[in-house]
Amino acid sequence: MQESELIDLWRSYDRKLEESLILNRQNAAAITLIKIKSMVGSMVPMKIFLIIISLLWLSFLCLVLDRTYDYASPFFWYSIAIHAVIFTFVTGVQIYQLALIYQTDLSEALFTTQDRLARLKGSTLLTTRLMFLHAPIWTTFSIPQRMFENPVWSAVQIFVTITFVGAALWLFFNIKYENREKKWFKFILRGNQWEPVVKSIEMLREIELYKS
Repeated sequence: MQESELIDLWRSYDRKLEESLILNRQNAAAITLIKIKSMVGSMVPMKIFLIIISLLWLSFLCLVLDRTYDYASPFFWYSIAIHAVIFTFVTGVQIYQLALIYQTDLSEALFTTQDRLARLKGSTLLTTRLMFLHAPIWTTFSIPQRMFENPVWSAVQIFVTITFVGAALWLFFNIKYENREKKWFKFILRGNQWEPVVKSIEMLREIELYKS
């Protein structure tokens, strides 16, 4: 066999090897996208359940606000009203997330999937922060107006409310993706409404490595 034939044979083998590597990368990326679709889709049943429960709860809150408007304590009425407003926003975000999940398509561009997962991640963090931010209202809705006649009970109430406000503000500003490896963060955000998003983002990074 002549030297030129050996060179051609080597080049042919090298070309086939390169094509095989490209095909393997494409297959690996396709399989990863299927896994991502499956993982994100696993969030749907619980998401639908939470939306239904949230809508029922909001209906109940609206009924309470309507029926107690004329005689309820201002602390009670406005606390429940604030809760209802924030909870309405959170429910709207959950519906938005459900739409994002249903829009996920295996044939879409990688950038589109990345953007959708980023929005899922950001909206999940936002709703969690908001739920903690309005936690102090649970210390105010049951305050009777006559309580302020007793300085001891007033001091206790103020202390408890300030403590809740401080904790709520701390959580609001610290619940962010950069803290996801911390124990307190994992205690708050876990389960199938968070972990599939994080794992999907990590798997997308693997796809980028396949294509690089």
